[in-house]
Amino acid sequence: MRYKKILAGIVLPAALAVAALPALAAELIGPSRDTGNVVISSQQQVKDLYTAGGNVTINPDVLGDLVSAGGMVTVAGKVEKELILAGGTIVVTAPVGGHARIAGGNVTVSAPVGGDLVIAGGNINLTEKAKVSGDLLVAGGNVVVDAPIAGKINMIGGNLTINSKVEGGVTVQATQKLIFGPNADVVSEVSYKGASPAEISPTAKVGKVNYTKIERRDFRSEARGILTLAFILKLLAWFLAGLVAVRLMKNSVHGLVSGLKAKPWGNLGTGFAVAVLVPILTVLLLISMVGYYLGFVLGAAFLLALLLANLLASVAVGYWLLGYMNKPGESPVAWQAVVIGVVVWQLLAWLPVIGWLAKCVAALMVLGIIYKTLKARLT
Repeated sequence: MRYKKILAGIVLPAALAVAALPALAAELIGPSRDTGNVVISSQQQVKDLYTAGGNVTINPDVLGDLVSAGGMVTVAGKVEKELILAGGTIVVTAPVGGHARIAGGNVTVSAPVGGDLVIAGGNINLTEKAKVSGDLLVAGGNVVVDAPIAGKINMIGGNLTINSKVEGGVTVQATQKLIFGPNADVVSEVSYKGASPAEISPTAKVGKVNYTKIERRDFRSEARGILTLAFILKLLAWFLAGLVAVRLMKNSVHGLVSGLKAKPWGNLGTGFAVAVLVPILTVLLLISMVGYYLGFVLGAAFLLALLLANLLASVAVGYWLLGYMNKPGESPVAWQAVVIGVVVWQLLAWLPVIGWLAKCVAALMVLGIIYKTLKARLT
């Protein structure tokens, strides 16, 4: 399926870009211990920059490549070569010399991109200032393209709008609708799969549209049964794992809850940095001649830390809720904390955006505490 190129355009180039950079030439900037944020002033000179934090603001021009992740990422300085971003809200207001790969909840690009632009996200907006010199590959919920595209467009999503000049071919799959706005100028044929025909403005210039209707099949009853069974089994597995964790690490769990209350944002920033920089270091070790074995060990340890962070975060949520529910001075009961925390943790997954964001924040906070604890014991 041609839309697999969208995923490959995000994941594979990111790995290759990391592999191509000499480790000693890159600049790694972590978050502030006080705020968990990263703010790089316009007076700083940076080259081949890697950074992550709660909120990341990059004001100076970047020589070479830029890789960044955070809750909100703002790029206000020019990027000479490649750009790779991930986060909740992403805003790019300065030109990018090479290719750009972006993944986020809300993405706004309002500056030229010298190569291909690959985006995956919820709400995506390419303004008139965001001229793309290469191809555009997009996977998103609501997508608005006001920027001129010199190459082709490959797009999949919900509500998709094209309102600019596109010099190459257009391939679209929309689960809701495709709109060609009044400024649309598409000379090549359009290959479109969707639930309804494309809506074309009277002033739009659009060539032949090859439309294929997507029939929706109703699997709701079967899906409900499978999801219910899977949810029950998942709850039981988490209950068991949570009880074992509390049993074996009782003191560590209490320390974890205290740490979350004491420095929540500092732990979040540390967790962000670990979640971004450790995979980068793992890739660099794997491609080296002598460090590949250590790379495998580090990668396995990182995956284990992520699983443990999610489990302990759910337990910590249970202790936190019991602290409000119990009477003053009454200590939380361990098994009750596990049950309440696991149920709430699983239910959060059913809340769109907010639930997943809350789980991500809590897990990153715990990951930050795990890193600080290991660091303290090893030094």
